[in-house]
Amino acid sequence: MSCDRISELPDSLLTQVLSYLPTKDSVKTSVLSKRWECLWLNVPVLDLKVSDFPEEDYASFIDNFLEFNPNSRMQMFKIKYDEYTYDDDRLLGWVSTVVELGIEHLVAKGFETDMCIREFLPLNIYKSNTLVSLVLVTVGIANPEFVVSLPSLKILHLEDVWYFDDPLIMEKVISGCPVLENLVLIRPIDFCDLDVLQFLRVRSRTLKSFRLAFEYSMSRSDSGLHYSVEIDAPRLEYLNFSDNTSDVIIVKNLTSLFMVDIDTEFNVKFGGSPLELGDLRKRDTIRDFLIGVSSVRQMIISQPTLEVLHRYSKLGPIPKFDNLYRLQATISWSMLHLLLGFLESFPNLKNLILDFVVSTEPEQDGLKLVPQCLLSSLESVEIRELVMGEETGKKLVKYFLENSLVLQKLTLRFEDYSISNQDSDIFKELYTFTKGSRSCEVIFH
Repeated sequence: MSCDRISELPDSLLTQVLSYLPTKDSVKTSVLSKRWECLWLNVPVLDLKVSDFPEEDYASFIDNFLEFNPNSRMQMFKIKYDEYTYDDDRLLGWVSTVVELGIEHLVAKGFETDMCIREFLPLNIYKSNTLVSLVLVTVGIANPEFVVSLPSLKILHLEDVWYFDDPLIMEKVISGCPVLENLVLIRPIDFCDLDVLQFLRVRSRTLKSFRLAFEYSMSRSDSGLHYSVEIDAPRLEYLNFSDNTSDVIIVKNLTSLFMVDIDTEFNVKFGGSPLELGDLRKRDTIRDFLIGVSSVRQMIISQPTLEVLHRYSKLGPIPKFDNLYRLQATISWSMLHLLLGFLESFPNLKNLILDFVVSTEPEQDGLKLVPQCLLSSLESVEIRELVMGEETGKKLVKYFLENSLVLQKLTLRFEDYSISNQDSDIFKELYTFTKGSRSCEVIFH
């Protein structure tokens, strides 16, 4: 005789299992048996999409769920809108309720729209003693007239959020998060929000990971406004910096920085601000940024950033990155000389990853520069996105094989690679290239 051992488990364990499912799937278990009929109502997680419900049924469903056990301790409330309701203020009420219930994880994702309307969240969200993570996407937050207090908040993710009336609101919020560790700020692109986060200050003694994305917008370039960002975080370990709009960039006290992902043009190409000999302010901004992150150990750098830094190098020296041992960059053959000049600043580089872009631009007339790291420290090179038979890719491979004296491994990743390629003339040719390091192993993928 078969036995339903799962149903014999205690309610506390079953509801914990159900909490890992979207609410619509948790509800479906109610048809299994009398034992499961109301079990889903005790799950401390509400995770749903508005599109999972016909018309307005989602609203009554959430109301009933929250009213079923008003004294329960909610762990997570997650709601995602797939359509926008202009006069719907229910979200504010639900968030207010779950905050009062002691919610730990709150995720509210609104519907993307070009209109200047957002649902504003309740002010009690700034006074939660239990919130551990807060994710807000395409909603509004009002300016609190009181001191923010979020003593348990460790994760804060704000994406395309409308901030009302105070360009320094983020400084106020962050100062009220004494244990904040992970921060994501994706500043909105909206013609109605030209003054949103005009002055962004991120000052935190506990922050470990920070991602900032602030995309270029034509409306901003025409507004005449100037944007600035300041990062002061002595425990920061990971920084993802993608800001093409700010005129002033200040980074300081980043002594714990381990990994930086840089994708910025320092507002050089945009807004009529070319980097010229007389532009001392822009030169100083770039220099101070590089000095501020110079203790980092791993770096990812975009092709546009590399181009700007090459232009900067004509105005002033790039500081040394003595601790950097791993670098990932996107380049084309025409940019290789820019990269090699940049590598001069990494005397102890051990691992180099290149995402190679085939370019129709003219080739360089010989590559004579050999950075110090190729002679003394570079042990591993990986070149991605190579194309079989493409000449500039082969020249790139040949350059690193010939000039890297301590190289242990050269990994080549071809877009059109197959096992049968191993017998091709191209691979035979690659094996004939002179090696500066006899112990170098060439690996094909």
